[in-house]
Amino acid sequence: MSQEKVDAYKKEKKGRKARLAKQKRNAKIAKICSLVLLLALCSFAGWRVYAAKHPSEAVSTESTEEATAVEDTIDTESTTEEADDENTSTDEAADSGAEVEDSSENAD
Repeated sequence: MSQEKVDAYKKEKKGRKARLAKQKRNAKIAKICSLVLLLALCSFAGWRVYAAKHPSEAVSTESTEEATAVEDTIDTESTTEEADDENTSTDEAADSGAEVEDSSENAD
């Protein structure tokens, strides 16, 4: 039994250098991968925060041109609708004014 222990110790001692080197290498690889992943995550988060705070700088010029065209179209439509609303309310005011005049003539 004692000889078995001695043989096991010699075998463990023989592969110790390779095993320790492999462990150190794997630890370095894990640290480097973690660092790269952390750096990428922080960069992405920083970019998202910057893009949220400065949307006009993050948008391309094509998008800006399209947005301007859409805004012009919306402005034109809303101006037309507002003019229609004003004409309708002016007509309604004129009609109600005529009714007031008619009732005052009848009162005399």
